[in-house]
Amino acid sequence: SSLWNFFADEYPEYVKENVFKSKSIRVNPKKKKDRREEFSDDDLHLIFNPKTYLPAIFDNPTGRTNTIQYPNYFVPILGVFSGCRLEEICMMRVKDIIKENGVWLYRIREEGEYGEEETTVKNSYSERDIPLHSVLVDTLGFVRYVKHIKKLGHERVFWELPKRGNVYHRNVGKFFNEKYLVKIGIKKRGKSFHSFRHSVETHLTNANVNGRYIDFLQGHSQKGMGGNVYMKGIRVDVLLKDCVEKIQWDVDWNKLKVKW
Repeated sequence: SSLWNFFADEYPEYVKENVFKSKSIRVNPKKKKDRREEFSDDDLHLIFNPKTYLPAIFDNPTGRTNTIQYPNYFVPILGVFSGCRLEEICMMRVKDIIKENGVWLYRIREEGEYGEEETTVKNSYSERDIPLHSVLVDTLGFVRYVKHIKKLGHERVFWELPKRGNVYHRNVGKFFNEKYLVKIGIKKRGKSFHSFRHSVETHLTNANVNGRYIDFLQGHSQKGMGGNVYMKGIRVDVLLKDCVEKIQWDVDWNKLKVKW
């Protein structure tokens, strides 16, 4: 059980819960998020350095036609601009990217019958509408990419990712956590894709963003009547302006633009 607690803490993209946990097992009262490190500004500069990021993804010395590229490119960028969980991004469908009240957003919902779900969420609070940051829409052309994928006839945005078990994220998680972070010297610091969530939370907190907006954005349970009931109706344009657009990383995203 202790070993599985370690796996759940260090590799949440692979282990979602402790399958050996029982009522008699004492749980560390310290929150998981407080036991995990976030990416520093220096880390983010290393991760999204175009001289390392783009070659690691798009250079294909083997010449294999099934090499996964665009999921490895977009998923980390979506993570750093939303704080979404890895699986939440990898399971994205084309129909989940919609425009509402003039705002492009990612609608996260759980759909499908048990055992054959198209999409799954961690809990009821995880079902939410996430406005897409202007860097994603205007600079990197993510919405145009989704439309391109739709024209190709794919239902899922990252159609190249196979479903392994009940999840889609394993290939991206392996690339980002076990290859790329190791290559640039960050993995040895105990950080992983999940660290994006904590980076976003800390960044928005330091920007004096309403804590309930941050919880809603990340799909956290919100305490009190105000949080659990009224925040469900938050307008996407408000969340975009007063929360998502406050995510400003010191990265030249223009140098990371790619063609498809």
